[in-house]
Amino acid sequence: MSDPSDSKTQRGRVWASKWYRIRPQTFEHYELFFERDRIYAAYAEESFKSVLLRRDGREREATQVGDTLRDAPPETLLANDRSFVIDTAEVTRLELRSGTFLFKPKLTIETESKTYEFYHPERSHDTTALADQLETQFGNTVPIKKTTAPLSW
Repeated sequence: MSDPSDSKTQRGRVWASKWYRIRPQTFEHYELFFERDRIYAAYAEESFKSVLLRRDGREREATQVGDTLRDAPPETLLANDRSFVIDTAEVTRLELRSGTFLFKPKLTIETESKTYEFYHPERSHDTTALADQLETQFGNTVPIKKTTAPLSW
């Protein structure tokens, strides 16, 4: 398996691994692929919020899904019903917040009609490297903001 850290694929995508969305009952795990004109959120799996129903290893399994999809065509990335795509022309803001002891790293993708919030399970995950890769990928077409979590020192 390839290095699960944020990396560039052979297709020229930036791959961001292990990000998840918080839903009312569950955590939805996604592998994110950033291309110049689109952002793909490939659904990896779901885990329950309840401590009794959670499984260990869900981030590792999500990364394995991302590794198999890293150079897949767009239709394969969107094969799951929960996968989705965001057109970068619609993105009004992309914000990466670093993690701290109290807060997990957060990725916010805002469009004119919807806001997508993703979190990373590792509080020490380096969002600066991903932000730098995305600035290179998008140039001036997508505004990227780097922030720190409240109460960071």
